[in-house]
Amino acid sequence: MIRKAKLTDFPLVYPILKQIFDEMDMDTIKALPESQFYDLMKHGFYSPHYRYSHNRMWVETDDLDRPIGLIVMYGYDDQGLIDISLKSAYPKVGLPLDAVIFSDKEALPHEWYLDAIAVSPKHWGKGIGQKLIKIAPEIARQNGYKKISLNVDQDNPRAARLYDYVGFKTTSTMTIGDRMYDHMIKKVN
Repeated sequence: MIRKAKLTDFPLVYPILKQIFDEMDMDTIKALPESQFYDLMKHGFYSPHYRYSHNRMWVETDDLDRPIGLIVMYGYDDQGLIDISLKSAYPKVGLPLDAVIFSDKEALPHEWYLDAIAVSPKHWGKGIGQKLIKIAPEIARQNGYKKISLNVDQDNPRAARLYDYVGFKTTSTMTIGDRMYDHMIKKVN
């Protein structure tokens, strides 16, 4: 079952999200001790506006209502807000206020952006990622958007095949962190 994330989900969604951070191999994240990064992401998850807030996340759950997959989405216009709320947590986790964790703007104008799609490795190959992606067009429409977008690491052909299969088309490339990504869009009917 897919539902909005709840505050109590953080301990279970963090390891799923962490797969993405590990794959991105960003120096800004690698420079932080694991416990510091965990505390920072926890603060962000509880914040109503952060990029990986529970308010921007939907989860697929198992029979015991535990998250096993997730999707994080927001509109282009929210990019100015999504990371500001994390700055207030920097001193609490020992980071200087001028630290930069995520600086890249990933969505283009008029796009409903799928920032993160991830599934627990124990549940790979069961169609969970595809199921999560299928909810995006309706949520985009509800928020006034006519296209959805995402970025896929050029070194992740497995994900690229899924996105192509569900109707996304590559329109450009961009650098996020230190890696190259294909920017893909899909029109919302």
